[in-house]
Order: sequence, then C-alpha cells, then structure tokens
Amino acid sequence: MNIQDRIVKIITTIQNEGQGLTRAQLQEALTTAEEPDVDWNSIFDRAMEVGLLKVKNQRLGTLTYTPDGKKFRKKPYPVSLGADSQAQTFAPSGNEGMDEDLLMVMRGAQENHAEDSAHHVTSARSKLQLKLIRAIDRKIALDDFAESENIDLDEVLDNLDDMRRHGKRMDISYFVNEVIGQNNVDEVRDSMDNDVFDMDAMRAEWGDVYNEEELRLLCYVLS
Repeated sequence: MNIQDRIVKIITTIQNEGQGLTRAQLQEALTTAEEPDVDWNSIFDRAMEVGLLKVKNQRLGTLTYTPDGKKFRKKPYPVSLGADSQAQTFAPSGNEGMDEDLLMVMRGAQENHAEDSAHHVTSARSKLQLKLIRAIDRKIALDDFAESENIDLDEVLDNLDDMRRHGKRMDISYFVNEVIGQNNVDEVRDSMDNDVFDMDAMRAEWGDVYNEEELRLLCYVLS
C-alpha cells in the first residue's frame, strides 16, 4: 500500500468515526496483522504538512481531515515522504524571516516535549504556530484564521503567548486596531498605572467594557 492509499485510509477512518481521533486511536484502528510496522506518525505528519489533516483539538491532540483532505479521499494524487518534499512544504512565501521563525518554533517544541505522546501534540502545535506566523505576516484577521483551523480565538492567543515565551513576539496591532480601535487602545494604555498590563489589572479597570478575548488582545499588544 502506497502513502496516498494510507492517507485515504486515515481520512476514511476519521470520517467513519464522525469525530477527531488521537494519533494513538488512529494507529490502533489502522494497524493490521499484515502490516504491523507501518510508521503511521510519519504519515500523519506528512498529511498535515501538505494540508490534508489538521489538529481538531490541540489540548487533546486529536486530528481530523481538512476540506482538501476530503477531496483527496475521492481523488488521490501522489504524495512523497521524501526530505525534498518536506523542505518545500516549510519554504516561506513572501516572508524572508521564515527560516528564523521555523527555528524558533521548533526550538520551543524541543524544549517542551518530555515523552513521545507529548512530542506529537507539541509537533502539531509547532505546525499551527508556523501557519499563524504566516497568517499574521499577511495580516489575516485572527478570528478568520481561528475559523479556518477549526479552533477558537482563545487558542490562537494561547499560541501567541507560547511563542512570546520562546522569544517570538508578533505584531497583531492591525487586528486589535480593527476589533477595538486605535483610539480605544490608546485610552486603555493611558489609563493604566505604572504600565501594568496583566489580566488581573485589566479586568479590574476595563472588565465592564471589554470581554475576555478583547482584554487578552489588549494585554498582548500593550505589555
């Protein structure tokens, strides 16, 4: 069985279950006596890299298929596991700093994983963060990005916070100014004592004006 047939099998399995499945659940469902040693994790990773699978729930580490994956199931085309293909997947488009971004995200992944199952979740998080970096470079609205990845805005903000902890701060002012307004951002900045922009201080001062997501956005751009 070639790799595209195996990807079709993965997508079919997820479709039959009607919900996202973890890597372990997929491996259990896909492994057969005839092929007990297939490296399914490499196939999961490759399918995600070419946009056929995605993370459904980052906390649980569940996977599901994308709209392209659904089309692929009906009309498969050749997919390679080769290093050249993988390198091409990560090549930047209109972003000269992507090599540095990739190194930062992968370095954070290496620092965070301590065991195999945690590594797979972290790997999926790293891929999501790379997509997020590209989306911000193109000034895509963060709520639109969240919808395209089937996650909520809180999860996007969690990833932004994680990247900042590892030394990568993103400029999301274009989105915050659109959602909240530049004048309102300036008003919040001027109102806070000693430039303290943590969530507790923001809730106390502005919790009756802005919702939790808006407060997190303000904290990110002002701190």
